[in-house]
Amino acid sequence: MDFWDLTKLLVRRWYISVTLLLLTIAGTAYTAVAVEPDYSITAYVQLIPPTAVSDPAKAAQAQNPWLALGITSLSNAAMVATQDQTFLDQLKVQDDSASFEITIGDRNPVAIVEVIAPTLEQAESATGLITSHYEQSVEMLQKQYGVKVADMITAYRLDKGENVKRPGGKVKRAVVVVFAIGILMTGGVTILFDALLRRRRRPKPPAAGGPAPQVVRQRTGPDVSVPEDWEKTRPLTPHASAANGKNGGTVVISSSAMSADATILLPRTPRAGEAGADDDRGR
Repeated sequence: MDFWDLTKLLVRRWYISVTLLLLTIAGTAYTAVAVEPDYSITAYVQLIPPTAVSDPAKAAQAQNPWLALGITSLSNAAMVATQDQTFLDQLKVQDDSASFEITIGDRNPVAIVEVIAPTLEQAESATGLITSHYEQSVEMLQKQYGVKVADMITAYRLDKGENVKRPGGKVKRAVVVVFAIGILMTGGVTILFDALLRRRRRPKPPAAGGPAPQVVRQRTGPDVSVPEDWEKTRPLTPHASAANGKNGGTVVISSSAMSADATILLPRTPRAGEAGADDDRGR
């Protein structure tokens, strides 16, 4: 069944398809109203290099190995440390519904933290946990190399949590899913209903062992009675034919009205020794 056949079927069974379409529209409208959009908070964490070296005599030497690699390398390392499975499990225990993503700026080593949660309180709580863990990761990555406090690169959050948005992606996805399911159910239920109606209207075959079909007899000759010495013969063709005899023939049409089968009675030839066997001899 192609799209055109399905369209004709929906039009023919309009009382089913229209009802289901109205229910689909009502469900889609309710979903658009009932589902609330999530809250999204974007936080920015800047990495700041040390202002002065702790030992002026070693000013030419690198007091912090991350300075030799570049601040961007430390920012990427802290991002990987923040997204480890241990912290993700901890965040899931405290706030299971929140999700986050960390990206690093191309030119400026700024970590962009985007948190999405169903409520504003959950979004703010998750943002605080993620940014705090990011700052701790920056500090721990430097302490493991014995970097002094004065030579450390510090992390500073630039925003105060005012970058709050309510994206409508969740609502749009829910509306699309409900509408698509409604359309599929409309087509499926209409096809099933049409198949059931066609099956009920289909004529039932005769049951096995049922009553024999009625026999309809049609006279083709002037004689109303059928001689007892006539034989029954079934023709090879499905067309009824008349048998010629002394007193005319009798055609017996058997089976149902839709069948063309017929049973024809023909005169039986007398056998030797029977009465009437030599009646016509010599004529």
